[in-house]
Amino acid sequence: MGGESHYLTQLYRAANSFPAKGFLSGLFACYAINKASSLLSHCVLNNWHPAEPWNSQQELVLITGGSSGIGQTIAEELSEREVKVVIIDIQEPEFTHSPNIYFYEADVTSTDSIKAAADKIRAKHGHPTVLVNNAGVFTNDTILDEPESMIWKSFKVNTLAHFLTVKEFLPSMVRHNHGHVVTMASMASFITVGEMVDYACTKASALAFHEGLSQEIRHWYGATRVRTSIVNPLWVRTPLIRNLTDAGDSFGQPIMDTRMVSAAVVKHILERKSGSIILPASSSVATFIRSLPSWLQEWLRNSFSLKVMRVRNEFWSREPSL
Repeated sequence: MGGESHYLTQLYRAANSFPAKGFLSGLFACYAINKASSLLSHCVLNNWHPAEPWNSQQELVLITGGSSGIGQTIAEELSEREVKVVIIDIQEPEFTHSPNIYFYEADVTSTDSIKAAADKIRAKHGHPTVLVNNAGVFTNDTILDEPESMIWKSFKVNTLAHFLTVKEFLPSMVRHNHGHVVTMASMASFITVGEMVDYACTKASALAFHEGLSQEIRHWYGATRVRTSIVNPLWVRTPLIRNLTDAGDSFGQPIMDTRMVSAAVVKHILERKSGSIILPASSSVATFIRSLPSWLQEWLRNSFSLKVMRVRNEFWSREPSL
């Protein structure tokens, strides 16, 4: 007992020594500043309005590209919470869905197709209160090898579709000062890798779209209770990047399950909060890449590009055209 008491006394003296107290004080100050900054960000992004209580019976969530991948798991998780979900997609769902998930075929790159589906949705279910712009396409090819048609498709689905769906469904949210627009982007919004240039361009555009949309909702339309969220995941195991994930350990990158992303999105929706979702959280350092010295920026881009090249050389059989 005496030895233990002596040990505790020594520990107390060490903790109260000048260097230790300074370190602990600095650590606490950093923690407090981080917490205060997070709280301030939350208040500003949500226009200083506390969240209204979520009522599943009064909400309708519309998900583009919800027939598979991340959109599918978002739909399933919301459905489990008794939320009515509408999926619009060019292909039928790849899963057996519950009775409170409804599917409408639509091409998100076509104004007429969106309008036709929207009219049916409003007639049967009312106006969507949450819009999740999730539809996306992805192609691995260099700028010179990729067909022009695929480049156009990437921009139409990954970027321009956001404009079309928001023009269709946002007006009701603005009128009622109630709603939420979720934009699915990517960590490619911040760092561009070879053979994914069109994808990175479209996701950087999606990020810019989200930022501008948030400004217009707040200042131009005065709908300060309409929330906006941006989602930037790294690698996710979906059909979009199957050619990379099938390489297994050779890809050398951590791959997330779609549930990890959908859980974060659903949390934002149910808590009615605007904000930015970066997954995994450790990837947030990539958001600072353009503030780094050029040599360090290129080292980071090189490391990602070389991993993609290695997968291509080891697992893909296609021959480059040049």
